Amino acid sequence: MIALLFAIALTPGPTDPSTWREESSVELRPAMATTETKAEAPALAAVAVTVECTARASGKVDACVVLGETHPGLGFGEAAVALVQDSRVEPGQGDVRFARTIQFTP
Repeated sequence: MIALLFAIALTPGPTDPSTWREESSVELRPAMATTETKAEAPALAAVAVTVECTARASGKVDACVVLGETHPGLGFGEAAVALVQDSRVEPGQGDVRFARTIQFTP
């Protein structure tokens, strides 16, 4: 019984398009082209964010702020701060303020 169901399911249908309308009550029509165009998001080839942080004498990096970013409002500034904040550098003589530019590439 199962073999019969498989045989029926796997039997190819008619390959001549002229017979399709005769065997089916559904009329085949070409797809309609839509006139609606979707606005594509701008390509972000490169995003740069400059952050300023403090390297503490202990080696801990904190107090990071965004100085500038090429695409503000898309979350790259927050991501750059998260990358640098709480990182560690080699301990020094005292606290040092520094700036770094982080490049985000696709």
